[in-house]
Amino acid sequence: MNEHVIAVTGATGVTGLQLAPRLTERGLNIRYLVRDLDKARVTLGPALDHGAELVAADLDDRASYDRALQGVHTLYLNSGHSPVLEQQQTNAIEAAVAAGCERIVKLSGNVDSPAPIPEAHKALEAKIAACGLRYTFLRPNFYMTNLQYLAAGLKDGDVFTSAIPRDVTMSMTDPRDVADLAATVLAEGGKHDGEGYYQTGAAVSLDDVAETFSRVLGRDIRYETVDVEVWQDMVTKRGLPSWLIEHQVKMIGFAANGAYSYVTRVTEDIAGHPARTLEEFITDHAAAFARTG
Repeated sequence: MNEHVIAVTGATGVTGLQLAPRLTERGLNIRYLVRDLDKARVTLGPALDHGAELVAADLDDRASYDRALQGVHTLYLNSGHSPVLEQQQTNAIEAAVAAGCERIVKLSGNVDSPAPIPEAHKALEAKIAACGLRYTFLRPNFYMTNLQYLAAGLKDGDVFTSAIPRDVTMSMTDPRDVADLAATVLAEGGKHDGEGYYQTGAAVSLDDVAETFSRVLGRDIRYETVDVEVWQDMVTKRGLPSWLIEHQVKMIGFAANGAYSYVTRVTEDIAGHPARTLEEFITDHAAAFARTG
């Protein structure tokens, strides 16, 4: 086992659940930092059977990170969307510096977007770059798992709706590819110092997504676009919080300008395999899009 301790946050989230077994396979010395120990024991399961530590720590509690990061060489920094994301991750960054960590690998995003979450990531990247530790930034584009929310209408019908124009393309990234990239960067150490990796899959329109759904699910799926105001009303009725609606409205505007259509070879060049396709993702997660009514 690698002697350097790697502290991992966000281990029970979308990409974290994919990352844990990959870290185990590589024999890395992992300390998972989680808010709920009991939940994490169930969720992480076999990833804890090979000597990994499980430590209670909360990003809202700086002191808990001061304790949890003692003896840690590398911090893998990842947490879910939150209106206080910047302050939460700042707590972890400052604790990493105080604890004598040597390196931070941060799961970030497209820091060129004007939406609140990417702006928080941009500010956090600047803090990390200025803090004196070695660093690497991972910047995946639109997660394919977002389709489980975007296409929630497929649970009871054959139409999904958003305010993203139908002729706009976006490159979509499978979270399994994000985990492959993160595991590679964590395992390979200094080789990736100072890098910021924009990671994508292929660029597709939401009409392309509908066609792929139709082919894989054996249904006649259609995409319908609506005005942003109509979409805001729809998601407000679904219970989406106002801060997240504000974030998504700005993301939609950014996407409408074609700003998410770029494609990179990061998965192939760094993780060592072609990016997974949308068809692979939908095939492997078909149950998530099955009709329930």
